[in-house]
Amino acid sequence: MNLKATVFLILFLGIVPAAAENVTITLSDLQLIKGTKIVVYDHLGNYVGEYNTTDTITLNLNDSMSYIFVFKPTEQVWFQNPLNALELFKASIPPMLSYLLFAVVIICGGYLLIVIFK
Repeated sequence: MNLKATVFLILFLGIVPAAAENVTITLSDLQLIKGTKIVVYDHLGNYVGEYNTTDTITLNLNDSMSYIFVFKPTEQVWFQNPLNALELFKASIPPMLSYLLFAVVIICGGYLLIVIFK
């Protein structure tokens, strides 16, 4: 056996697989919508806990362990934040209708400027 093969064998046998026992998840780093609740279940469907978007979760991971995350969005109030209402409206309509509404706003705005300054 040559020297390279011996070094490789020693290094290969010296590698010990590392198993992650605890994993920490910081939900605020995920930039989720405020007010969203995250319910966590283990692989058997047992309830682990309910967390909000500012919590930090520590999960115990084994080779046979996995988790299920369920996101529960809260009700969005359209008139509480006008800019958020525009985003919700834009997200809830088809894209072509969005372009049509944009064109209508531009045309109506131009028409109003012509009428006002005439």
